[in-house]
Amino acid sequence: MMIDRQCAELLENAQGILMGILASESDPVAIGRKYTAALMETFLGERANDVETRDFRIPTGDREIPARFYRGSRAPADSKTKLVLFFHGGGWSVGDMDSYDGFVQRLSAETGAHYLSVDFRRAPEHKFPAAHEDCYEAALWAFENSDALGIDPERIGAMGDSAGAALATAVSWQIARQTDYRVNALYLLYPFLDLRDDHEAYASRISFGDGNYLVGRAGLTAAKQWYLDEDTLTEDPLVSPMFIPDLESLPPTTIITSGHDPNLDEGRLFAEKLRESGVRVSATHFASAFHGFMPFGVLDVAGESVKTLAKAIAEQ
Repeated sequence: MMIDRQCAELLENAQGILMGILASESDPVAIGRKYTAALMETFLGERANDVETRDFRIPTGDREIPARFYRGSRAPADSKTKLVLFFHGGGWSVGDMDSYDGFVQRLSAETGAHYLSVDFRRAPEHKFPAAHEDCYEAALWAFENSDALGIDPERIGAMGDSAGAALATAVSWQIARQTDYRVNALYLLYPFLDLRDDHEAYASRISFGDGNYLVGRAGLTAAKQWYLDEDTLTEDPLVSPMFIPDLESLPPTTIITSGHDPNLDEGRLFAEKLRESGVRVSATHFASAFHGFMPFGVLDVAGESVKTLAKAIAEQ
């Protein structure tokens, strides 16, 4: 299917934003961060202003992890409700809690769940496993403080988009292996799950990896180089959840994929592997969209995808 008109117009306008940033910035990481922030602000659409938020600094042994709690506007005040741990995308190096704030507000308003958005340490300043450790520690904190947060510890899910989907999956797997807690559902939005440079392993990386759809093969390679030390194994399941050996330990999973996306085939393959392992999977494909489309509320297809997500969350 062809990319839809709204998506094509957004991508054209995004290119103009990028050109403006390139005129005054040369550092690749700074360019990526400014570009991501500008896209999220420009194309967010209407904010959901009826969501109550509260910032935390989650204590760990040697540091504090910034996080933001979103109270679902439809959540009953006198009972515990579902919490979704949210790990943002951006190749482990761009995007942050603030740039994703409007999107998570919309998710909370539409789904009725509480959210905890984690502002994990980013590459290249902080290599693997820093981001993973922050997300894992934040998840444990949520389980341990469920009463204070007013959430049901049996209904804590994990969500991430792109690289954030890898973090959500790896954290859920590690929790199942190393603790008595269990993440009850996974929500993976156009997931980036394989950090190998073997682009030919996925036809979608060839078909849609030229960089015309916000992210391309060059961006995937840069994300890996910024995130990993040279001696880090790309097939470590905490790095590339595609290689988790015991997928049956993962919870029911919702996967959203987009048609014009170099990571499309990763989402499809992971869904297939989960089903083969006996995990319940709900997969929805938005053929006319591109990688990273869901936060852009100006797109009709973004609204459709959030409604799909809300239905999945309500059922879990």
